[in-house]
Amino acid sequence: MLVRVALSFFLFAATLFCVFGLLATLEPMPANVQWTWRGIYGLILIGNIAGLIQLIRGMLGR
Repeated sequence: MLVRVALSFFLFAATLFCVFGLLATLEPMPANVQWTWRGIYGLILIGNIAGLIQLIRGMLGR
């Protein structure tokens, strides 16, 4: 249980980092670089959210 809570905090922090990264791509930069970073941050964000959902469902299901 302690490992799940620690991993949840890590995933939550990584999620916040990805949200900040997505907001940072709104700054002016070349379009192809901008969309590349948006794709990277977006995919990692989706993975973090999916992991958080799995961890929370596992903790509540016990």
